[in-house]
Parts: sequence; C-alpha cells; structure tokens
Amino acid sequence: MLSILSSKSCITMNTSQEKFFTREEYEQRIGRVHAAMNKAGIDVLITTHPSHVCYLTGHFTQAVNDLMVLVLPAGDRPILQLPFFERPRHTASGIGIEDVDNWAIGQDPATHVVSDIKKRKLDQGIIALDVAGIYTPYSFTHQLIENLNARTVTTLIDQVRMIKSPSEHAYLREAAVITDIGTQAAIDAFSEGAVDYDVAATAHAAMIKAGCESLTCDPYICIGWRTAAPHSNRGGHVATIEDPLFVELGATRARYTTPLMRSAVAGRTTPELTELAAVSNEVIEAVCSSARGGITASEVAAKGEAAIESLLPKILWHHNYGYPVGVGFAPAWIDCPHFLINADNHLPMIPGMVFHLPTQLRIDGRHGAGFSETIIITETGCEQLSQLPRKLVVR
Repeated sequence: MLSILSSKSCITMNTSQEKFFTREEYEQRIGRVHAAMNKAGIDVLITTHPSHVCYLTGHFTQAVNDLMVLVLPAGDRPILQLPFFERPRHTASGIGIEDVDNWAIGQDPATHVVSDIKKRKLDQGIIALDVAGIYTPYSFTHQLIENLNARTVTTLIDQVRMIKSPSEHAYLREAAVITDIGTQAAIDAFSEGAVDYDVAATAHAAMIKAGCESLTCDPYICIGWRTAAPHSNRGGHVATIEDPLFVELGATRARYTTPLMRSAVAGRTTPELTELAAVSNEVIEAVCSSARGGITASEVAAKGEAAIESLLPKILWHHNYGYPVGVGFAPAWIDCPHFLINADNHLPMIPGMVFHLPTQLRIDGRHGAGFSETIIITETGCEQLSQLPRKLVVR
C-alpha cells in the first residue's frame, strides 16, 4: 500500500528535521497567545503541556513523561527548557524562534527553571503557570508557586488553539484518509473465528504503510463483551456468530489525529445491535445537521439528546456529543478539553473548530455498537472528514 502523504509533507521525510508549519504560522500563534496574556494581565506564562509546546514552537518528542517547560514572556520570544538528553529532538523539530536552555541529568527541573527565570529578571511581574492536562507535576507546581509567586491558569492557551488554521485542517484531512484505511482494514480482517489481536495488527499495519506517524492513542479493537465496556481493548477474544466488533482508530500526521469509530458483526446481526447502530447514526446526523458557526454547543447537544432519548434507560451513555481534537500526545487524543459539546457548554461554536463525535452505544454487560465522525465547523455547517459509510457491517 502506498503512502498518501502529500508532496508538501514529504519535504521532511529524508532530512534530519521534522518541521510541518511555516515560521510565520508559529509567530502568529505566539502573537495570539501574547494577546490573550495581555488581556488576562499576565507578564510571563509557563506551560509544561506537550501539545502547547508543539503548537507554539514545533518541538515534540515521544517521551512526554519527561518534563518540558515553555516560558513565554509578554511581547517576547519563548524560552524552551528541556532535559539535556532531549536537545536533539528539539534540533529536529523546533522551528528556531525560541531560546533553548537545558537542565543536566540529575538536576531538579524546577530549581533550574526558577533560577533561569530570576537570572533573566522575568520574576518581577505576574507569572502564570498553565496546569491544564496531566503533564504538570505537583512538586513542580508547588515550587513555582512558592519561589515565583506564580498563579495557576487552565484554558488560556487552549482557547487560542481551539480554532484551527487551514494548514492544521490539511493535516487533519491527511490523517482522516489514513484512519479510514486502518478502519477498513480492521473490518475486512473480521469474521467468525477472527482473533482481536489479528484484527488490530492488520489495522495498525495498514495505517503505518499509509504514512501514519507514532500514534497518540493505541487503536481500540474490541470483540464481543468488550464492545460494552468503555476503554476496553483487545485481549485474545475469538469472534463467534453475532459477536460485534468495535473499531476506534486515530491516525496521526504532524501530531494531528483524526479519530473514527465503526462497527461490524460476525455472521448475522441481532435486533438489539441493529437498533444501537441505527440510533447512533441518528444521533450523529442530528449533531452534524445542526453544528455550524454561531450555534452554541448546548444547542447542538440538545439535538443529539433528542435523538438518543428513547434508548437512555437501557444504555451506558456519557452525554458528551463531541470533544475537540487536533494536536495530540499520549495517553489520549482529546485536545482542549474545556470545550465539550454537552448541555453545560453555552459557548458558541466558531468556524475552524474541530470535534470528534464519539457515539458508541453500549448495554452494560452485553455488547455495543455505534459510530463517530470527526468534523470541522464551518460558517454554514460542518465538514465530515471520513469517507467511510456509517453502517453495521455484517461479516
């Protein structure tokens, strides 16, 4: 299978650098964060979130368990603090507009960062530490609060990142093509007697051959009872007649992930599985037909809720009709999690936002079926990125 990568993307393939956006785009992103800082009265913003660091500097690594620290002074260029061992990764992926400093192996990162900030005389104003996500250790947060009088913020950078640029959309479309390839491969590999390990291996191999980079999240391949237990995965299950298959994949391009859910059943379907799949499709249709720039997330969620209401007494349901996706790092592909399509979010959707609509419907202890889409919000509606039909495939 040939890779679907565009000629623009291939520029990075055989060089010692992985740079996916122009310097000008990064400067615009930094400018938007500077504007948000000014509005919030922040003089220095600090983040340890890999997605924020990647978005603002290009730097990325698979070792997201190793702390990285981006210090952004108001009106000035960013300062990226990394473990010394990670410096070659920055050379490969950083765009070069940031000042880079390193702490030595065995050195306490917080002590190094605090000392560097004071040496640069950046400790005189309001310092804010972004603690969104799971990437800011408590000990690091505590030391910055104690030694720099830092305050914490959560959504300042997320709010800037919610609206994706045309070039970000282009990578999401590339990822969608690869996701479709992997999803179709999983369905084609499934039938009575199929083992979930083999189905997963086929899907994963198909995506990699098509040009998928390192995954944000391991593919979910579930057969039988696992389709009813959220966040289950393969475990050696052998498909029998009427066993459902749940596939949730998200291929990655330039660290941008486009997830997708699809379902199949071995041999023949059942009335219950058919109903779950039909209602899942109705929910997605209701969300997609109402989503557009200007409408509130809660209004869109209400359309989805009306479509699913008849099944609520018997299914396991999270009541979130979509979550943002974009730049992604382990362990999950959700991006900017403050903006969900649910009844509690009364903020308007804005053209350029991107959402995954996860609609796997599950009967606890039995089975599940359903679908999803990843969509780009436009002025008049939404663009669905997958080209695969939403149907319960009988294999």
